[in-house]
Amino acid sequence: MIIDIHCHFVPERYMAFLERASAFAVQREAPRGEDVAVAVGPLRYGLNCTFFDEERLVAHMDRIGVDCSVLSLATPFVNYAVPADLALAAAQLYNDEIADVCRRHRRRFEGLAFLPMQDPDAAARELRRAVREQKLAGGYLASNIGGQYLDQPQFDPVFAAAVELDAPLFIHPSNPPGRERMASYELAVVSGYLLDTTLNIFHMIFGGLLDRRPHLRLCCTHAGGYAPMLRARMQREVDTNPALAERINGTVGDYLKRLYYDTICFEPGYARFLADDVIDPGHMLLGSDTPFPLGEPDPVGFVRRSFHDNAAVQDAILGRNAAQFLRPNKEPEPWRSASLS
Repeated sequence: MIIDIHCHFVPERYMAFLERASAFAVQREAPRGEDVAVAVGPLRYGLNCTFFDEERLVAHMDRIGVDCSVLSLATPFVNYAVPADLALAAAQLYNDEIADVCRRHRRRFEGLAFLPMQDPDAAARELRRAVREQKLAGGYLASNIGGQYLDQPQFDPVFAAAVELDAPLFIHPSNPPGRERMASYELAVVSGYLLDTTLNIFHMIFGGLLDRRPHLRLCCTHAGGYAPMLRARMQREVDTNPALAERINGTVGDYLKRLYYDTICFEPGYARFLADDVIDPGHMLLGSDTPFPLGEPDPVGFVRRSFHDNAAVQDAILGRNAAQFLRPNKEPEPWRSASLS
């Protein structure tokens, strides 16, 4: 069973809700063929019909050889600035719609609950509801919440709930710092998102989140941004900075090994470096970033090329690792058994 941990979907009812609620400042243009332009405030995104159509998404999965996709909200629609009550209503609608999609396509989808992180207590309650009642696999949140990284103590209710539920969390970048200096050449998407992932990983390490919550299962997108390649440089800073060294209970590499990462890096050599030298291959999960144009067009082939000499590692990354990340040591729901076997 080939499982894609990184796939975005926006249910039509949820999109209509965003368009009606002026606080989200979302406007969608009429499709031109398969292309759909969406404005979110001052930003404009070139999307496509697959974002909003589950049948198109299933057809795309068939083309790229993916059996089961784990659905999460698309970055342009993550907005932590709207009022908390509106954010909760939106999250509940999104999560209910995703659960319905999973039930309609029982062998093809798992879902991650979107969390209204501007109200961490409400986000924790919504994670519990979505996992216990709607049977979603875990939660989705951005790498920063209004510029605050995830080590900040106000977010602990969400992490406490995740540990209580034994539910994984998928962390995706959004609203990177310095975006105004990356307006040209699509640099915010190409490099800014990876920078924000990197900053959050180091905040989670040195801010103590991973020590406070050692049983969290966290997946960081885009192969961890730049954090894995900065392992030695960050360790050198620790070795020469006693105040920084006091903040952690091991090496930088020890902490990086505790996180999970998707495979979206486009460089087979970097995928090998990450799996062989930085982490255990068991913490690497197939990702495609479907249906963004910048996503990996051949995610299965990328894994097979990257680990061409090790069939066991290929098989683990293509599916077994994700199954364990999503629901370790648990019997899946009967209607999900085929997607996690």
